[in-house]
Amino acid sequence: MGRLGAGGMGVVYAGLAPDGARVAVKLVHDSLAGDPEFRMRFAREISVLTRVRGLCTARILESDADAARPWLAAEYVPGRTLGDHVRADGPLTGDQWFGLVVGLAEALVAVHAVDVVHRDIKPSNVILAPNGPKLVDFGIARALDGTSVTRTGALVGTPGWLSPEEYRSTSAGPAADVYGWGLLAVYAATGRPPYGTARPEVLALRVLNDPVDTSEVPEPLRELVGRALAKDPASRPSAREILAEASQAWRIDGTDELTTRLDHTWEPPVEDVSWRKEEEEEQAGQEEQDSPDKQGEQGRRETRKGGRRRGVLAGTVAVAVVGVVGAVLWSLPDGAGLFAAPSSTPRSTPPSAPVSTPPSSPSTVPASTTLSTPPPPSTTPATQIRPEAPETTADLAAALDLALTMTPSASFSYEGGFTQSSAVATVTGRVVNRTAHAGRDDFDIRIGGDEFDDRHVVVRDGVLYPGKKNLLSLKAGTAEWAVLMVAGTAGPSVIGEVVANSTRMERKGHTYSGTLAVDKTNGLLRELLDSWMGGDVMKEGSRSYLTYLLTTDTHDRPKAFHLVWSFPTGSAGIYRADFTTTYSDWRSAE
Repeated sequence: MGRLGAGGMGVVYAGLAPDGARVAVKLVHDSLAGDPEFRMRFAREISVLTRVRGLCTARILESDADAARPWLAAEYVPGRTLGDHVRADGPLTGDQWFGLVVGLAEALVAVHAVDVVHRDIKPSNVILAPNGPKLVDFGIARALDGTSVTRTGALVGTPGWLSPEEYRSTSAGPAADVYGWGLLAVYAATGRPPYGTARPEVLALRVLNDPVDTSEVPEPLRELVGRALAKDPASRPSAREILAEASQAWRIDGTDELTTRLDHTWEPPVEDVSWRKEEEEEQAGQEEQDSPDKQGEQGRRETRKGGRRRGVLAGTVAVAVVGVVGAVLWSLPDGAGLFAAPSSTPRSTPPSAPVSTPPSSPSTVPASTTLSTPPPPSTTPATQIRPEAPETTADLAAALDLALTMTPSASFSYEGGFTQSSAVATVTGRVVNRTAHAGRDDFDIRIGGDEFDDRHVVVRDGVLYPGKKNLLSLKAGTAEWAVLMVAGTAGPSVIGEVVANSTRMERKGHTYSGTLAVDKTNGLLRELLDSWMGGDVMKEGSRSYLTYLLTTDTHDRPKAFHLVWSFPTGSAGIYRADFTTTYSDWRSAE
């Protein structure tokens, strides 16, 4: 009877049940129907949805997870999404706002009562239906009984609407939904996303570090909304506590009074659109007769109470409750998370994350000289429109962090050394960024040069093989010291540190340039400079500085990095050391 929408999981069609009731039918994509794991996920979703019963949720009517193309039919929920309404008409006020927040609290109580976590509370998943707000789309819900089959390492959700614990890659329980309730309460009251609009990685940093401004939330619930938005999930109230306090503030008691109050005060935007697209012209006269202006107040009351009109009440795209997954799926390596915003001050190098245990023999390269990275999920993420290139050092550093988390491994070639010396190396191989914030990268390389014998070496967790030597113990002038030079100037984590701490950054397309004072260096780069100077570089080289030229691809991954250390020497001019690296074939697994 017409197509309502589509998403990463399937297509949603309008339909009629045998009794004439309007329904929304989700038919999964052919490409997913043959995937046994997907069928398990789909069956789990149906099981989740059928367990949820609430005034402000919708019902699953029929389903068949074993069909050639699995499908389910759900109660059709006409109406604008909260997001569409706010964009068109601005914030909700008075009874409309209270009806929304109380109704959504009731929905969360119903969801959590059957040990389910929604995990995607956002404006597009709330419908302002004729009889009240409806929480829809359980496409990424998780049952607390352990039946979730979301792939390990997949950060699922919508940027800016995730809870802090989800960004930290910890388990998302009912408190994550409570956090989403708080975000929606602020959004509905202000008409603005609580964390603004920005690139996904920037939003992640804001969620983790910035408080939400609740000053425009109606005073009776301002404190409650603030508690719901606590960064620590243990400090948030439960959905039941929220429902009790919000109901008291709205002067109602129980579900029956909520139904009555919504019936008398709820005024959703009402416009007529045709249900059967092929009958639009035939229905035109009937729709005019049934329009809100013709019906008057009594007609709207009858509609809220379940009366079936031929015209659908919803002046926007009708959203089905069947859970078309429109959330962004970010595929991350196991245990990966997004961290605090880059600082403008130097950061010390914390211990790196564990990697494969190196061999005990100091005389051989580890048995497997290929650096492995976690395999990527096989699911295809929803199509995204690439935002513009980052504009600031903070945005670029955050973009690099996210890009390296998703695709940490690359082939690279390198040439660099200290001018007026024979310490020049040429290198080819692969690098794996194990954890950008720990300042550690793993290398599998062949290294050569005038001062260095051609050799194959591996660096894992800061240890050089063969020889099993700590990188930081290597001394300038030794044949192995070139490995520290490569790690300190070509590692992806070093690029992130240089960008984060630099000043006067300029951008042209995806090419960036900037300056870094030597006192702002840290990690392996600082260790390299100290090693070359035979002590603290600040004692003799406090006037020295670094400049860089970085080119990234459209996914914010490094393509070329040219780092120059300039050391003023008085009348002798400026001593320079140049290091140039090119990167290719970024991937998440090998």
